Amino acid sequence: MAQQLTSQIGQPKTEVVREIVQHALRNAATASTSNGAIDVLGEALLELERLVAHRSVCTH
Repeated sequence: MAQQLTSQIGQPKTEVVREIVQHALRNAATASTSNGAIDVLGEALLELERLVAHRSVCTH
């Protein structure tokens, strides 16, 4: 997923966020356990945090 983030930096912010969230929700829905689903969603949140931090650094 991190590689996907890197390749999408040029896309509009809302589109990237939407794709990350949709990907995470699909993976969480098909996870074999609740803990697996929680892990997937947690990873997505971390990725969103990195995206925001990266964009913050780029705009300063």
